[in-house]
Amino acid sequence: MPFIMVLLKRRLHILPIITFIVIVAGFFTSYGIAVYHGHAEADFPYISTCFYSYTAIYAPERCIFSLIINLGAFLLAANIYIKYLEMKVAYRRINTVSRDRILNKIALITGFISAFGLSMVANFQTVDARVGHYIGAGLTFIGGIIYCWMQTALSIRYRRWSCIAVGQLVMSLVLSCSLVIFSVSKAIYKIQEAQGVGTKTDKLRVVYLISTISEWVTAVSLVSFVLTFFKDFRGLSLHLPKIEFTDYQKIAKDYVVRGNGQAVAPVMV
Repeated sequence: MPFIMVLLKRRLHILPIITFIVIVAGFFTSYGIAVYHGHAEADFPYISTCFYSYTAIYAPERCIFSLIINLGAFLLAANIYIKYLEMKVAYRRINTVSRDRILNKIALITGFISAFGLSMVANFQTVDARVGHYIGAGLTFIGGIIYCWMQTALSIRYRRWSCIAVGQLVMSLVLSCSLVIFSVSKAIYKIQEAQGVGTKTDKLRVVYLISTISEWVTAVSLVSFVLTFFKDFRGLSLHLPKIEFTDYQKIAKDYVVRGNGQAVAPVMV
């Protein structure tokens, strides 16, 4: 852990890359293990019905999925918090209006909600806790989209039409459109499947592929958004938190000070 903290202090811009790799690796690693053990089919599945459901209900892939995605959720929250601190310092220097500072705080809360939802998805499997699982998925996608649009609005306002602002705008548009397409196409697929019109291997193949591809695009766009922080994080440094003693009398009681100034715990006899 100290090595990681020192590394991030000097190379903070690698945090978005690590976050992206960890979350995507969590998807594919758990899916690959599930296919290997015969717990999932090797086709082009829904993320929600394969990774978040069948892949995540059997061991060992369930354990690996929860571990990696929880780590990814923590890293995602770290990106969101650092981005908030960056904007907070920038606004202080340029004396920005209070409305933008409030928006930055709202974006922080929304981003944390999205990261928390991702952790819920990892820990609440659909078979055992369907309600908690879908609540987590909703928080992840809806909260994530709102966060992306907030960051995009702030970037356009202060960066005008820079490469970062344009990139965030494109990703937010793709994210929103793909989520709408996914929601509509999956609803059509489920309704027609329930009516006996066909299955994903015959008459409903096209609508099934549209829904699965759009879901993948939504998920990848959401996770990829943190990569737009790469350039900004290159100009930042992370200072580790420090602690101070507030009760020096307690220090004198609990520790024995050597002649060279080093404090050691007293010997119990």
